[in-house]
Amino acid sequence: MKVLFTTFAANAHLYNLVPMAWALRAAGHDVRVAAQPDLADAIVATGLPAVAVGPVLNLGGRSGNDQERPAGKTVFDWEFDITETREDRLTLDYVRGVFTTWCSIALDELSSDAALDDLVGFARSWQPDLVVWDALTYMGPIAARVTGAAHVRMLFGLDHWARMRALFAGLGGAGGADPMAEWLSGKLERHGCAFDEELVLGQRTLDPLPPWTRFPTGADYLPVRHVPYNGPSAVPSWLSEPPARRRVCVTLGMSRRDLWGDDQFSAGDLFAAVAGLDVEVIATLTARQAGSASAVPDNVRLFDFVPLDALLPTCTAVLHHGGAGTIGNAVVHGVPQLVIPGNMWDKAGLADLLAGQGAGLVLEHDQVTAGQLRAQLSRLLDEPSFAASAEKVRAEVLEIPAPAQIVPELERLAGAR
Repeated sequence: MKVLFTTFAANAHLYNLVPMAWALRAAGHDVRVAAQPDLADAIVATGLPAVAVGPVLNLGGRSGNDQERPAGKTVFDWEFDITETREDRLTLDYVRGVFTTWCSIALDELSSDAALDDLVGFARSWQPDLVVWDALTYMGPIAARVTGAAHVRMLFGLDHWARMRALFAGLGGAGGADPMAEWLSGKLERHGCAFDEELVLGQRTLDPLPPWTRFPTGADYLPVRHVPYNGPSAVPSWLSEPPARRRVCVTLGMSRRDLWGDDQFSAGDLFAAVAGLDVEVIATLTARQAGSASAVPDNVRLFDFVPLDALLPTCTAVLHHGGAGTIGNAVVHGVPQLVIPGNMWDKAGLADLLAGQGAGLVLEHDQVTAGQLRAQLSRLLDEPSFAASAEKVRAEVLEIPAPAQIVPELERLAGAR
């Protein structure tokens, strides 16, 4: 079976696909991964073959209509918020505005006409049996439709897209303008195909998140266990030595710093919070991130990068930004979490859901002070209920089928086309 994975040029989205791609490859299937050329080296570093499509994607610097982004602004700062959950805000006009904004600003950038044309050209030549597409990379299902391949969507976080699509239908959106259908139709018509709803959410949706994160959307979900992949790395020798005292991991994640070059809270507050605590802090921060602090406490060790999958099993707690990959990594290893969520996609929602399971605490980034951080981290370290809940959540997640166990289901789906 030939399997084509598609994503856009962002490492975090690629890394989310890698365990599933390798499960299929290890089962004997032929796998390719397609994305913009600026992701090619990262794809090759996973050991998978890369297919470069379209021009370089300057995701951090430009918007979907090729205008410079306002300073500090991302698609998550615009008027229509895809993560909005307040019922009084979620009118039909608002939901329609979400789709208009996302299709014109974000999706059209991630699946440009040039990238789509290249991908369709490759797919016509290679003839995949199955396309597995990152949930924001709509050139994937379009290429599948053009070639007659089966296709499944792979979530990277909370399924706000399906939630908004269900709201749109429930509010009577099908009777009027449908920005999503109009945008996809324009792409499909370039290649002689027509729109239908299957293209929005895929034939099935691979969901690597715990079941307590799933919205009641009506989408056909195929749960798959999150298997951490942090990129090519060497495990440092010091991780083989048991920590002399409780170890805390501090990470602000890679997506925002890589794409927009900033963070939403200060390393100085983080360092002030842990100074003097009887813990060893492993802070995975760049020199620029750490440079915002006037001093680094004696109990803090700075590293630009340490693979979380190797680090977290040695930790008593982790303090982080709320990224789905970091949360998934900590859940798999049963580590209690203090989350200061940013505003990208699902961070606040995921953090609240985690706290609802008793496996972590949440501190809003605009309310962060050294005192608050210290108090919440001390609770996480000293109250045994958090460790017990984190271990319970870990046990639940380990019952979800691993990627290798999902392969037969994908084979059946592809064989039915």
